[in-house]
Amino acid sequence: MSRIRANTITNQNANGAPNFPDGITVSGVVTATTINQNITGDLTVTGNVGVGGTLTYEDVTNIDSVGIITARTDVLVGSTIKLGASSGIITATSFRGDASQMTGAGLGTDGSANTSGIITATAFVSTAGQFFAERNKLINGEFRIMQRGASASSTDQQLENLGGTAENYTADHWQLYCQNTSARFQARRFHGDHPDGFGNSFRISCTTADTSLAANEEVQFLQKIEGFDTQDFAKGTSSAKQYTLSFYAKSTKTGTYVCRLLGRHNTNRCVSASYTISDTNWNRYVITFPADTNTVDNSDNTEALRVVWWLVAGSGVNNGTLQTTWTNSTDTGAATGQVNFADSTSNIFYLAGCQLEVGPVATPFERRKYIRDLHDSYRYYRRWKPGVDGIESAQSPSDNFRASTILSGGGLDGDDAGLDRQLIPPMNHKPNVETFSTLRLSAGDAIFDNGTTVQDNYSDPSMIRLHIDNEGGMANDRTFKRLIFKLDSGDFAVEAEI
Repeated sequence: MSRIRANTITNQNANGAPNFPDGITVSGVVTATTINQNITGDLTVTGNVGVGGTLTYEDVTNIDSVGIITARTDVLVGSTIKLGASSGIITATSFRGDASQMTGAGLGTDGSANTSGIITATAFVSTAGQFFAERNKLINGEFRIMQRGASASSTDQQLENLGGTAENYTADHWQLYCQNTSARFQARRFHGDHPDGFGNSFRISCTTADTSLAANEEVQFLQKIEGFDTQDFAKGTSSAKQYTLSFYAKSTKTGTYVCRLLGRHNTNRCVSASYTISDTNWNRYVITFPADTNTVDNSDNTEALRVVWWLVAGSGVNNGTLQTTWTNSTDTGAATGQVNFADSTSNIFYLAGCQLEVGPVATPFERRKYIRDLHDSYRYYRRWKPGVDGIESAQSPSDNFRASTILSGGGLDGDDAGLDRQLIPPMNHKPNVETFSTLRLSAGDAIFDNGTTVQDNYSDPSMIRLHIDNEGGMANDRTFKRLIFKLDSGDFAVEAEI
């Protein structure tokens, strides 16, 4: 075996590297500044490797790195995952995991997704009973319908001096309940102040103050919900759902206020929660009440649930610790901490956008068409009055025939009449006649201007049917008769409140 020992090996002209046309075999270490060669065996590099061109891997199962892999363009993993270097986008056929370490994706570890963009899906399935429509259990939550009361302006209706009686219906299907109070209130559908996105609010003003409350003194603003509309809360079952109440409120009287739910079927149940009005601005408040696994709501047209906003609470209910879990009905802890809204005639309370829905999440206020709110309100109250919705009396045109028909039918029982009017939609139950003022019977262009009263009420939920008593002057026949308003001050209303 021969050995060559040299400091430098060059080509024969001593101006370049030597050629090895048949190759060279090295069993030791090769040190070079550059290597341009195909290597068929293993290559071990202890320093850095710089690749000016493309580094191509074949039959590589894994790449292990303890640092960061930086790619000039995209990194492809199989055919389904693409890491976009320029846009920062990860594209994949599916993603799995709890998303706990993802930011900016709108995905939470509780299964919620929040995005300001578009969500496209083949189907949306709710597990909490919430739907895109019919979420709101409260009727007339925007307070747009107020058939009762007098006109306070071209847009506003109001009722004055409320508080002397217990039940005071205000906006349709809303009641101001007053118990043993010397305070008095004005209630008004008000267009002058409301949150953005609403056309009006409901305003309650204290007009007579009461600074010394009796123990049993109470003032509540409330709505009653019938059993047909509460079934998806699954109350009284192991699948019972939470109740989420949301609303916009503002008041000149700041402090702690209380809301309460009262279950009215079978064993009465109750639960309360507080909220704080800390400024005089419009704010949205959200209260989630727990589910109630006791006492089922009946599926019928009677009151199953009462939703209460406390305004005044005497010591009989403003005591102890606020009752924030469901319990059998009790006054103790019903309104603990509630401010006295009636302590000054400067106090004003506003509400707007009231919504009660199934589950633990407050969704945006459900918008309904005006006609839908009107028909929902007609289930409990209907009113006809000259000058409202095109109704005319015999006074304004001085023409009996032009007066609007309120009821119609034929002669009955001598000089009386039996008159009907179909109710669309049907009312909650047989309606009672609430007001009947300056109404007269008419045939053709004749008006029988005698005392006219309701003798009997044979109505049902879908039809007003009245026996109208006429004090004389009308022929005893069966010809067509109408009930009309004699004067512009006339008023006719029927109610079927629960």
